[in-house]
Amino acid sequence: MRIKPKKIMCAIDFSDFTNIILAYGKSLASEFGSTLYLCHIVSGALMVSSFGHSYIAYTDVKGDRIRHAKDRLKKIAEASDIDCEIIVSYGHAADEIDQTARKNNVDMVIAATHGGSGIKRFLIGSVTDRLVKILSCPLLVLHARENHLVSAIEESIKLKRILVGCDFSPDSKLAFDYALSLAQEFQTQLYLAHVTRPTEQIKLTASDYMKIQGGDYTRWARSEYLNLQKDANNEDLKERSNLSSRLEKQLSSMVPEESRNWCTPVTILLEGQPYKKLIDYAVQKEVDMIVLGVHGHSLLEQFLVGSTTDRVISRASCPVLVVRKIS
Repeated sequence: MRIKPKKIMCAIDFSDFTNIILAYGKSLASEFGSTLYLCHIVSGALMVSSFGHSYIAYTDVKGDRIRHAKDRLKKIAEASDIDCEIIVSYGHAADEIDQTARKNNVDMVIAATHGGSGIKRFLIGSVTDRLVKILSCPLLVLHARENHLVSAIEESIKLKRILVGCDFSPDSKLAFDYALSLAQEFQTQLYLAHVTRPTEQIKLTASDYMKIQGGDYTRWARSEYLNLQKDANNEDLKERSNLSSRLEKQLSSMVPEESRNWCTPVTILLEGQPYKKLIDYAVQKEVDMIVLGVHGHSLLEQFLVGSTTDRVISRASCPVLVVRKIS
């Protein structure tokens, strides 16, 4: 299923990395013919004195801050020759971005995570972390590294290689649909990766052998014991080979025949920690974007989301598109 986002929203925080967000927003909107929104959330927090009084006494501070933010966004859009709509809201950044996206039927949000370490990363990254858990539409997370500032908006972002993680869940299928649509628009190479966790080889101890054999154990021969281990290991390897073959066929069958006219998909089976293997493979192949699916909105899912997704987002060096299937 081909997906074309009609509305794309850039979450702008006026940091040094704003141009990175704008570059992707402008390029994606151009490729898909989407309406582009520039959104800034004015924080509701105010500086207070030790006596609990606000340092800012006049009553219209909220209105002034909103007007100032709108003016800055308009100037950015004019200077960058971006045709867009301006949205400024007030409150907690992640929650307001989610509500704004819902209200305007936005199909994709673009935001940046600033990296860093310690308390700095916790405070700055908390907005992106929460968006991953609550946002109802796909989120494209860009990695704004301090040593990789963009001084000017690039005319277009070139995507050459896209990697999508496939675990055959509904969320994974939606992630694949987005990856395939992006690959078609940008005429890129598409990598489909499935990661399995390491499988321990079967090793039988003497007591295990006794339980399997039963009867009189006094007539054991060491060769019999070693042959049993060998047979078990060979059977394990055979099962793993059969599983790999089925997984490769399943990955390959996800790509429609008509798509193969413009896209040569590459199927990859990796073994290890999913987040690490995906990141390592992305580095090895110089991937321009990773696409991942995450699960629903239940409290447990919000708590667990991300052992893989969050780690990929925080550690990958390329943009990560996170999609969720909405029930």
